[in-house]
Amino acid sequence: MDKNYVRKQATRMQSAQHPRAKEDAGWRILSNSDEPGLPDDGTLTPEQMQKAETIAAEALKDG
Repeated sequence: MDKNYVRKQATRMQSAQHPRAKEDAGWRILSNSDEPGLPDDGTLTPEQMQKAETIAAEALKDG
């Protein structure tokens, strides 16, 4: 996992105004974290979005 990339996407996720932009950043975080079962279209289930938000919060806290 590239921690700098995850931190960049976490910042993007946090500041995103549009839900799709937030979801895209979350997808990128999970993709970089080698999350199994990610769809190719960039969408996330609510559970996957929650996991991405948790990873993002940790990345920003560890910043």
